[in-house]
Amino acid sequence: MHFVDQRSGLEDAARSLEGAPRLYIDTEFESSRQGKLLCLLQISRGEELFLIDALRLRDLGPLAGVLSSTSTEWVVHAGQQDVELLVECLRLRDMPRLFDTQIAWALVGPEFSVSLAYLQFRLLGLRTSKSHQSDDWKRRPLPPAQLAYAAQYIEHLPELRRMLGERLEKLGREHAVFEASLESVQSTPESRPKLTLSSFRNAWQLDRHGQAALRYLIEWYDALDECDQSAAPEPKVLLAIASRLPESAEELSRMKGVPRRFANAQGDRLTGGMMRATAEAEAADFVPIDPPPYASFEEIRLDAWLSSMRAELCEALSVAPELAFPGRVLRRVRSSIQESGRVEAGAEALEGWRSGLLARAFVDHARRNPPRL
Repeated sequence: MHFVDQRSGLEDAARSLEGAPRLYIDTEFESSRQGKLLCLLQISRGEELFLIDALRLRDLGPLAGVLSSTSTEWVVHAGQQDVELLVECLRLRDMPRLFDTQIAWALVGPEFSVSLAYLQFRLLGLRTSKSHQSDDWKRRPLPPAQLAYAAQYIEHLPELRRMLGERLEKLGREHAVFEASLESVQSTPESRPKLTLSSFRNAWQLDRHGQAALRYLIEWYDALDECDQSAAPEPKVLLAIASRLPESAEELSRMKGVPRRFANAQGDRLTGGMMRATAEAEAADFVPIDPPPYASFEEIRLDAWLSSMRAELCEALSVAPELAFPGRVLRRVRSSIQESGRVEAGAEALEGWRSGLLARAFVDHARRNPPRL
């Protein structure tokens, strides 16, 4: 184990790690309102282990070339924050090829958010101490016991990587782990679906003028890009605007939920557009909307079917439900089934590694146990 707190030692470590097919990585950091502060970087190619003092060595530049190599795999455990910190500190342009042992474990069994200590016990029979978990990683000098605790977090990663890799290969999932590991560190917020009248539960209470105004606001909002949508009133406020029908930017600015800056910049144009839409609304074209039910047995049955499908499919495939069907994926599957009226559309909503692993099994399960839509 080498503790590195000098530039020359950092350059030596970079030379030693250069060309490694795999790097085993962990970090220690402190979180505050200002963000996360990288304090210690633990890194090894499976032989020598380097503990790099990221507080004294503010510039970790010599490692950038080593860690940015497209031929090098990073092996981490629950590595989202570790990877984010290193990508930011080293100004890496691309995400690394990533093997997360927590993700790998979830691809071969039912458990997902397991600790590294638990995984070491389950696979290697090791019991490790948590005695330094709450230590202050900003203090200097770091005592030997604290450094030894940090080192143990990557000491056994090579063996875990080997054992998990063998299990994944037997199941034909050696490629899925890289996709799933990368997905775990990439922030991919769900895109907002296009608004429609059915997006507003109480749109049925609008008269023809209010409905015409809401249709105009929906068309206007859906045409905005993501940046402009973030500056506009929230979608739920649009119904209130259509109900009130403000006639000027000043009136609009007094409404709850309407940012004053937005009202000053866009208010007159928006209220003018609504006024034109209401003036052109013909009584003969008005179709009253029936109020949608708050719940239906059809939806209740579909939710129950999806819950059962998730459990049975994941058991059959030996994969953790939280990884295979997280909430955002299950919502997408549900929406696809409801919109199309076809249960097979749920499989079509599965993307990337999930499509390869789950889609066929999903369709087979649905054919054997079809839901009542």
